[in-house]
Amino acid sequence: MTRLASVICMVIICATGATAFANTQQVADDLFAESKWEDAAAAYETLLRNNDQSASNWMNLGAALEQLRRYEDARRAYDRAITAGYTPVPRARLALARVLAELNEKNLALEQLEEVAQTGGPGFRSVRDTPSFAGIREEPRFVAVIAALTPCTAPEYRHFDFWLGEWDVTSAGSTQPTATSSISSLHDGCVVLEQYVAGAFTGMSINFYDSGLGKWHQSWMSNAGSSVYLEGGLDAQGAMVMSDADLPVSKITGVIGKTTWTPNSDGSVRQLWESSTDGGETWTIVFDGLYRKKDDE
Repeated sequence: MTRLASVICMVIICATGATAFANTQQVADDLFAESKWEDAAAAYETLLRNNDQSASNWMNLGAALEQLRRYEDARRAYDRAITAGYTPVPRARLALARVLAELNEKNLALEQLEEVAQTGGPGFRSVRDTPSFAGIREEPRFVAVIAALTPCTAPEYRHFDFWLGEWDVTSAGSTQPTATSSISSLHDGCVVLEQYVAGAFTGMSINFYDSGLGKWHQSWMSNAGSSVYLEGGLDAQGAMVMSDADLPVSKITGVIGKTTWTPNSDGSVRQLWESSTDGGETWTIVFDGLYRKKDDE
């Protein structure tokens, strides 16, 4: 082989090797990570010509094309990602809804968003605040989607709202308040937080409705190192009743704890904490307190 032929051969090999390298998954993913959208789109298109069943590559191609504002091409890529089984599906449907909205295909965009709402998807804020949805944000169907994606809005999540407020707490037998308690709704209404102060004694509880179990739950801890775990719900009279009768702690200690919060007609709330050492046959009062709103005094 002459020197010239050798050089030509090396050039061909290098060029072929460079082309093969450019078409590897790693290179495509690196280009995508570096936001080099034109190059990434070209790399994914090449990969998909060899394997058109890669859902993740269709998804990434769609994202690159969306960034390039090639919305019709992005639409086809996202459609293929869904058909190929991309997971999580809501993410792909949300992306498809975005480009459909950009293409002014409002009904089709809303259909995709309704699918997202039915299967559970991203947080409602990320959908509500997506710029692509500005043109459909006032549509009743879009409003319904946001409501469906907003957590902790079912009536059960409001069952303990009667306990919210700033309270003075008076123990049974006392004529003056013996403690203060601040009960607040946090994390978009998903948590009821109690902060209790009685002199040097302090404690707090986190209360929430567990939709999976269909029960309210309380976890309490104080500076005395005492913890309480309870679960339950509203009784027929509208009082919140929680106990540890079915929880491991009562099996370990042999003592059942039960707390009842009863809303009164004057706006006050009675908290009655009882315990039983005979499986619930008889009960002993541990704490009996009346909560009165500070503004009412």
